[in-house]
Amino acid sequence: MTVHEALKAAVAQLRKAGVEDARLSAEVLIQRVLGVGKAHLYAHPDRVLTPEEERRIAEGVSRRARREPLQYITGVVEFYGLELEVGPEVLIPRPETEGLVERVLGWRSMWERPLIADVGTGSGALAVALAHHWPGARIVGIDVSPGAFQVASRNIRRHGVADRVTLVQGDLLFPLLDHKQRADIVVSNPPYIPSGEIEGLQPEVARFEPRAALDGGGDGLAVYRRLFSQLPEVLARPGAVAVEVGAGQAGAVRRLLEESLRHVAGGAADVQMETGTDRDLAGIERVVWGRFS
Repeated sequence: MTVHEALKAAVAQLRKAGVEDARLSAEVLIQRVLGVGKAHLYAHPDRVLTPEEERRIAEGVSRRARREPLQYITGVVEFYGLELEVGPEVLIPRPETEGLVERVLGWRSMWERPLIADVGTGSGALAVALAHHWPGARIVGIDVSPGAFQVASRNIRRHGVADRVTLVQGDLLFPLLDHKQRADIVVSNPPYIPSGEIEGLQPEVARFEPRAALDGGGDGLAVYRRLFSQLPEVLARPGAVAVEVGAGQAGAVRRLLEESLRHVAGGAADVQMETGTDRDLAGIERVVWGRFS
């Protein structure tokens, strides 16, 4: 079988399985097996594959046809210009989550050496990106999942930020509460899909991504309520918070955050507080943020 024949067969199999990005998936899977780029793939369509290459391509295409995410098959994803390891233990970082990085990096003028709590760090995408682009920042990545803890550890070492990123296994901000430690910035991409909607998501998400990283309770807001209730005992002054939200949730989450920040301020007359939302490239309000001084 030639490269061209393998690509044609892979695309046909994936389209039959209902994979939306059938050609892209086929290209990536074949490139991964051959260790070549896209240009090389199309420049040598008549190259004859070895039996081992055919076997590995068929295995990858079969997995993708079962709707396993491409990122889990290749084991990597790009996030904010950085290649990260991912696996079924963690949620796959999405491009829209890069908006959280942009929002937090926009606060660099407020702190020289902040302590940032990345709640539900998962693959460590936010922690690694923030440490990479904010050399003075110290980040505590918190996750309750042992599997996520291992993936994040490898990503932190991979990008050489282990001296400034500390991982702690625990639920939400409890590790900081237990040590009476305050954070200057709290950032999180929490579970926000309403429980009843998860089964209706794309098979790649509903079947393969960790449910604990998706399920936000009955209305999708359960984790925000728990997280924000902990802010008065954790957030320093001045302090800032940024969270990702689902489509249509920004208004409700912003109100919850404003209520929490008023408790953080404790009624002090000299507090200046500001909240807002940022839209993603699709125009959806994707990041809810607040800060006070």
